[in-house]
Amino acid sequence: MTATGRLDRLPPGEGMDPPELSITLSQERIDSYAEASGDHNPIHLDRDFARAVGLPSTIAHGLLTLAAAAAPLERWSGEVAYVSRVSCRFSAPVPSGDLVSGQPQVREADPGRMVLVLEARNGSGELALTKAEMELLPL
Repeated sequence: MTATGRLDRLPPGEGMDPPELSITLSQERIDSYAEASGDHNPIHLDRDFARAVGLPSTIAHGLLTLAAAAAPLERWSGEVAYVSRVSCRFSAPVPSGDLVSGQPQVREADPGRMVLVLEARNGSGELALTKAEMELLPL
């Protein structure tokens, strides 16, 4: 099946909802992201520093949280589409060890493009990502 055909089969209401987001952002994952990105801000790596500035613990990088939200959608789209554009607003911190969860929804779908929207919550139920939008295009 062509990529266009796959995207054409995924409009809202056909029972092919995007997968629910459910991922724990462990300190180990945060440390790995800091190493890969070069972002060694102590609010991500030093629990005592994070608490001294009013955070409950170290927190995940915003872009790590967004990448965690985009990854299941990339897998869901299979080998026929890719996430071409991502945007969001970082609304609340995600402390290390928190479960990030949310249910993406298809907002637009046509044969050559699909747009998904997502609000993701941290472990305290606060909206960590708002106005998140991900565009899928055929490969």
